[in-house]
Amino acid sequence: MRSLSRGLPFALVLGYLTAVVWIDLATRAALRLDVYAALAPVLAAVLCTYRQTLFVGAVDFVLMVTRHGVMLPSEVTLVDRIGAVLGNVLMVGAAVAVARLRRDEDELLERVRATGEAAQRALLRPLPLRTHGVLVDGFYVSSQREALIGGDIYEVVDTPYGTRVLIGDVRGKGLGTLGAGAAVLTAFREAAYHRRDLVSGVEAMEQGLQRYHRSAEYQARSQPDARIRPEEVRMRASEEFVTALVLGAEEPEEAKEAEGAASAGADDRIHLVLVDCGHLAPFLLGPDGGVRELEPLEPGLPLGLGHLVAAPRTAQRVTLPSTARLLACTDGVTEARAPDGAFYPLAERLTAWAALPTSELLARLHADLAAHTGGRLQDDVAVLVMERASAEVSA
Repeated sequence: MRSLSRGLPFALVLGYLTAVVWIDLATRAALRLDVYAALAPVLAAVLCTYRQTLFVGAVDFVLMVTRHGVMLPSEVTLVDRIGAVLGNVLMVGAAVAVARLRRDEDELLERVRATGEAAQRALLRPLPLRTHGVLVDGFYVSSQREALIGGDIYEVVDTPYGTRVLIGDVRGKGLGTLGAGAAVLTAFREAAYHRRDLVSGVEAMEQGLQRYHRSAEYQARSQPDARIRPEEVRMRASEEFVTALVLGAEEPEEAKEAEGAASAGADDRIHLVLVDCGHLAPFLLGPDGGVRELEPLEPGLPLGLGHLVAAPRTAQRVTLPSTARLLACTDGVTEARAPDGAFYPLAERLTAWAALPTSELLARLHADLAAHTGGRLQDDVAVLVMERASAEVSA
């Protein structure tokens, strides 16, 4: 497809040049079309690649020199001949210069895009992500064009205490939310390895967000000439929060210890610990195809607003069948609007697709969401499906 998109304009420009030369040869010498022929390299500079423009320019130059320098009748003055040739030389030169500028800009844009893509991929790793016991698949769509990520975040970490999963949504959308999202992600990755308790890890994430806000305010204070004043930074920090859902898949031994179970034998159930930070409730997809929301017993405040209440955050323990799956998403899904204003019916769609394999379910959800919104998302979208990894792979 890419070679076709490049070859078609090139063929059209050559066809245009051929038609002009043929008409010029078929008409009397007094009717000169060299100006129209000189437009061919200009069109090539706009529509074609740099090499294709060089080729069109060379062909145009040879044809015009031959036609107006050699083939014209003797009564045509030398000044007219030189003017025709010189005019084409100038047009070809200008076209080549424009084509070269376009090539250099395209190369620079490609380098910037590649650098940005590498940075964004380092922040959010491509899905699916697998630990020794859990497989997390999903998709991410930024509401901003040319951006791979935006205000939604996710991560999956394999720790000595089990798998830790995060999905979150920074207030706002697009690339302007990357700073707060990166701060929360960094704190989550660090705390997942060094803090066994999930609530303690969430507290570390909130502290990381606070450090980011204090750092931004310090930078504004240390740069008095900056356009953003410290007061504005402080106000923005007070309004910037992150909704998050943190899940921990515990090992069976740790789950028994936490639950006070003394029974021996294999336990292939999924033992989850959930800490809700003002996020959407996940959906439980049962092995029988049933779907229900897993509402938290005590909903928590978003990260960045935890200081508003004195009570500490709480964790909720859930035990699921080994074949169950958990789907978590951001509000870019549930608040996606159709052109007529209708919200996306996520629960209804999941009920219809709950029996599908994870990869097919995600593909249908992705395509249906794009169809519902007409391909114009109002907010960033992140969807994760968490399930037990197969024994062959996780072993």
